[in-house]
Amino acid sequence: MSCPDCGSPSERGQLVCVECGNRLALEEEGGGRRFDNLPAVAVLLAVVVLGAGAAGFALSELTDDSSNDSQAANAPATGPATAKTTTDSDTGQAQQPSHSLLLTWPQGVRAYTVVLVSSSDKPAARQVAREAAQSGLEAGLLRSDDYDLGEGLWIVFAGRFDSQASAERQAGNLAARYPGAYATLVKPTS
Repeated sequence: MSCPDCGSPSERGQLVCVECGNRLALEEEGGGRRFDNLPAVAVLLAVVVLGAGAAGFALSELTDDSSNDSQAANAPATGPATAKTTTDSDTGQAQQPSHSLLLTWPQGVRAYTVVLVSSSDKPAARQVAREAAQSGLEAGLLRSDDYDLGEGLWIVFAGRFDSQASAERQAGNLAARYPGAYATLVKPTS
């Protein structure tokens, strides 16, 4: 490479001509700039676009309630979710067996639990219980009238514990997510 002003030789990347002081690097970068890494830029752009698409798909799957219902309905009976025929407490009619994310309280069992929420609105209480179960808690829904826990309420509970101290520790752990969570004894009414 040579200086365009005086013609003296210069090295690649040299900013100024040592003979005349003419700026060399700015003239070199002007119109003659080449993109030697064009394939690498294209690959990087493709990876970013595919990654954004995958992240968007994953987020939509995590937040889509309809797929969780169908997955829960088709899941094998493992852990706390079991299939059984139940009777609707409001109508007294038998319901079809179903798989649920929600923990069911065994009939006749007396144990401690953590009350997350109490509500007279069954659908709202069920939604809170489902969200708790989906977050990894062993959560379920109790009708307060059946367990001497008040009248006309739906109780969202988390876990079953042998001692009040264990239930109180869990209530303390869940207090940040569920303000007002407390331990209580669940005993079936006769």
